[in-house]
Amino acid sequence: MTRTLSLAAFLPLCLSLATAACSTTDAAPAPVSPPKAQRAASDADMQQLCVDVFTRNRTCTDTYIPALVDARAKYDKPPGIADKVRADRDGIIARAKEEWASDSTDDAIRETCTQIMAHLTDDDRADAPKAHECLALSDCGAYTTCIMPQFEKRFAK
Repeated sequence: MTRTLSLAAFLPLCLSLATAACSTTDAAPAPVSPPKAQRAASDADMQQLCVDVFTRNRTCTDTYIPALVDARAKYDKPPGIADKVRADRDGIIARAKEEWASDSTDDAIRETCTQIMAHLTDDDRADAPKAHECLALSDCGAYTTCIMPQFEKRFAK
């Protein structure tokens, strides 16, 4: 269950691409996407951001997992979890923490982030500044409170 919980939860936590262009009436429109070399650097940054967020989630397991379970239940993602959480929230959290123990190893985080990178959208990239803001918070409660709306944004779709 946690694999599903954590993989889908991270998608909003990717870097934004900002391009600046000067325009004149004679100028051609700015390109929609940055040059390939610039994208590659951004992809490396996004991969690192993903790893940083999952590593922080691991550090904050005791606050992160219950909040993630509650967010999943709120949006019933995956379907049926809301009823399961209502019936046995503590049991669901305990099972999620057991799965999280293996899902949050360094190797598992790297693999999860590689999978996430293959599905990024521009909306996901735009959420990166908020992820960085959350990562700067030292308290796990504050971090979790900060990061959960980013996750919920995707659950609500």
